[in-house]
Amino acid sequence: MRSADGRAQLAGHMKAFIRMYEPHEAREDTVLFPAFHELVSSNEYDSVGEEMERNERRIFGGDGFDMAVDRVAELEKKLGIFDLARFTPAALGPART
Repeated sequence: MRSADGRAQLAGHMKAFIRMYEPHEAREDTVLFPAFHELVSSNEYDSVGEEMERNERRIFGGDGFDMAVDRVAELEKKLGIFDLARFTPAALGPART
């Protein structure tokens, strides 16, 4: 998306995703996962994790998470947003210009 309209549309979609995802992630961290930990034993929790890893390998043919991280890194490099230090506010860490 090299046109200004394409970039604006992409930015709008990304902002909408972030607006949806931030409260979703917060709810997972503060409500869903703590409740899940209370409902299942440590062994059951570990078993679920192992099953998810087996499914990941079966579906993605390898370590799906690492493969996804690598793909996201490739996309970030192509979009010029790979270096997070450039986008980190000074109060949260060193920012470069």
